[in-house]
Amino acid sequence: MNDIINFRLSKEANDVADQLVATGKFDHGTSAAKFAFAYAVKNYYGHFDPATYAVTDGFGTNYSVGSFNDLAPYVLVLYPQTETPYIYVRALINYGLVKIGEIIKEKGMPAIYSLCD
Repeated sequence: MNDIINFRLSKEANDVADQLVATGKFDHGTSAAKFAFAYAVKNYYGHFDPATYAVTDGFGTNYSVGSFNDLAPYVLVLYPQTETPYIYVRALINYGLVKIGEIIKEKGMPAIYSLCD
């Protein structure tokens, strides 16, 4: 299987990234996306399979995987069987953003540090 060279977030995930940027804690959608990647790994590793995760749509921001080169080595350590680390990066980012979005919908925007607990 070939890995991806560009990817789009889902609209839902993209909207959450925009909300995170609007807090002033993130300078760009890529930094919010990287935070969401870490959030997904911390809270859902072992309970979520990025190999089978399907992004619901492609209506969010389009990124070159080069924006996330620093995440691929983590994927290769966590999921050594993968030959497509950027598909996993996209899945983890999208999933993390969607999960953060669920918190925002339920409780409002949390203090960003509380998502690290």
